[in-house]
Amino acid sequence: MASCPACKGEVPGGVRWRGICHTNVINASVGRLATPGKRLGAHFTDLAIPVVALLVILSASRLGVAAGGESAGGAIGLLIGFGLIVAYVVWALKLFARGTTPGKHVLGMKVVKENGQPAGFGTMLFREWIGKLISGLLFSLGYIWILLDKDRQGWQDKLASTYVVGG
Repeated sequence: MASCPACKGEVPGGVRWRGICHTNVINASVGRLATPGKRLGAHFTDLAIPVVALLVILSASRLGVAAGGESAGGAIGLLIGFGLIVAYVVWALKLFARGTTPGKHVLGMKVVKENGQPAGFGTMLFREWIGKLISGLLFSLGYIWILLDKDRQGWQDKLASTYVVGG
């Protein structure tokens, strides 16, 4: 039996992640699996910015309607809201190329492939848009799966052959 580079515990053959310390036993420089709580925080952070931008847009449109449709404040609010959404999308796409999302970036996490290399743009796009859609379809069971899986993988991770590290 091999030993874990982080906690020095015994690791059975064929195991990629140590069950107790959640460190990658093949390549310790990959790091540890992110905790479910930290992943949830990243998910809510990823949702927060677009929601705030949408609230700005809705508030600005209401301001414009209340002023009879001719409000400079309403137009400025709409521009700010749309600007926030565009900036967020550009930032998110740039981070996808580095194997992370805005929420994961803020919380110090990244998505890696099975070989420990950062997930690329295509993998992240598939994981975030297709994989997460599938994970949320059946009562969010794909997300809950993170709590049940020994490698802390949700369905989006299983589909894209990825792991979230930085916990």
